[in-house]
Amino acid sequence: MKPYSTIVQTNGSFNNQDKEEVFFTVKLVKSGLADMLWQLSLLYRIGQLCDYTYVHTPLAYEKRYELNFQGKIIKKIETTVNKLLKTDKYSDKLSNFLGFDNWEQNISDREFTNCKIIPIPIDEIYHENKISNIEQLKESVKKFIAEVTPSSKKVIYCLTFRPQLYEGRRAFRLDELLNSADPEGITLKALKLQLSKNYHKARQNKPVHIPFKPQTVKIVIHLRKGDRMLVNLNKKLIGVFSSQVKVFESINDLDEWEINNYSNSNDTNKADTLLQKIFSKYGKENFSVIVMSDGYERTFQNIRHAIFKGEIKLSEEEKTQLNNIERTPNKEFEVFSKYSNVYTIVGESEKNTFESIHAIVCADIIIKTTGGFAWVLHSLFKRQDRSSSVVQLGQNDDLAIEKIGLCLANNIAIPKNS
Repeated sequence: MKPYSTIVQTNGSFNNQDKEEVFFTVKLVKSGLADMLWQLSLLYRIGQLCDYTYVHTPLAYEKRYELNFQGKIIKKIETTVNKLLKTDKYSDKLSNFLGFDNWEQNISDREFTNCKIIPIPIDEIYHENKISNIEQLKESVKKFIAEVTPSSKKVIYCLTFRPQLYEGRRAFRLDELLNSADPEGITLKALKLQLSKNYHKARQNKPVHIPFKPQTVKIVIHLRKGDRMLVNLNKKLIGVFSSQVKVFESINDLDEWEINNYSNSNDTNKADTLLQKIFSKYGKENFSVIVMSDGYERTFQNIRHAIFKGEIKLSEEEKTQLNNIERTPNKEFEVFSKYSNVYTIVGESEKNTFESIHAIVCADIIIKTTGGFAWVLHSLFKRQDRSSSVVQLGQNDDLAIEKIGLCLANNIAIPKNS
């Protein structure tokens, strides 16, 4: 069989008379939701470039909450039970919430039960062949497939990523390469449409209440905090990035990447200042705003874990400082309580996660800090016939206010004195 000479059919069947349809699925590096969806978009585009048809395999997400002692015990029990039952309760719940159970073709469908799953290590192929253009990528993938394809015609190619995907910005270079071949995201459009359709179908069956008012411009401000935080202990800085904890003697020890990717309370102040400017220019009554953040619980859980494992050393005085700081960090979000039209979602409970996702999907304007949680979810799951904007907080307030004004003009008549 020569899968690279095939053309995608629309009937989803192996019984094609003229051309043979070739199927692919994906296996991702287990991570957070937005990161895995981004990986899915990369592999989906590669499969589409090769004219293959996507078959959905359930994704296993990294659970991001229940970090206290009791939560960790519960998580260990759940993990053990899930391994025995070969299920993932949280992933199933989140997948169903996103509408993934409504996918047109699933790996569990009867027509795929006898298929041989053949792994195709995309990041390995991409890296070892030193690929610099899209044709090289397609040729390398097809060459690998031709060498591993058995005589059986019932095959599903599993495009896979490994943790090495994130070494040396490999993932970002692959994304840039795919964008260069398809700058308008044409090959990704089908994925977006499917995700959006399935998500909103799921919301019809299981609605989520969020405090957006009708006939207003709906703004989401996403402040990423807990997994990329700098804690100032006077004489030194503790940096928490994902599960990594590092000690810096001063701000001068941070390189440019670290300075740009660690969050701090200034983001909250910047968001408050931007809201004041927006309300002053266009009128507070024209907006509904949800400010969301993971908060700081994970920051201090990771620091204490690193101390316990001996990965970092703090003096008793520094530990006391750390305990005092831990009591108050989430109070910074109280700055938004002065606005009657601003609602906050802080913390990583399951309820907060689902409300946050739905708010992001429904927003007209996304104002984000670092990370891809907000813009990835908004891009893939929003209604595709709705215009919206994503704004980087602190990058250019004047441009952000202009974008918001355009959105307002398209939805609500702006007062003449604005």
